[in-house]
Amino acid sequence: MSKKKNKSKSPTRKKVPVFTIIIAIIIAGGLFIVVANPFDSKGSGKTTRLFTVKGGETRPVLNPGQFSGMTGEAYAAAKEIPQILDKVYCHCNCENPPFNHKSLLSCFVEYHGSS
Repeated sequence: MSKKKNKSKSPTRKKVPVFTIIIAIIIAGGLFIVVANPFDSKGSGKTTRLFTVKGGETRPVLNPGQFSGMTGEAYAAAKEIPQILDKVYCHCNCENPPFNHKSLLSCFVEYHGSS
């Protein structure tokens, strides 16, 4: 008795773009910061900064077609999920002058997200 291997093709899977995974990690990290607040210095005697997100960005995300490669993918993702990115803190210190960003979404309504 010989066993024949079934060489039928398995259903094709869609590949998940690397940038989608990166955005998911950023969002998960942002949620961790909001929920667990590892930067809270209560009782530690150290002065650390508490990260806050203002949110409320109303300007539209720039056209992803203006950019190439992963930068274009980043702007496309920002255009798809602006309500999520508007709740995530941007760690590039852009909430201070001259940028005064409200959230990570603010980086994508300007060319700041491409740098």
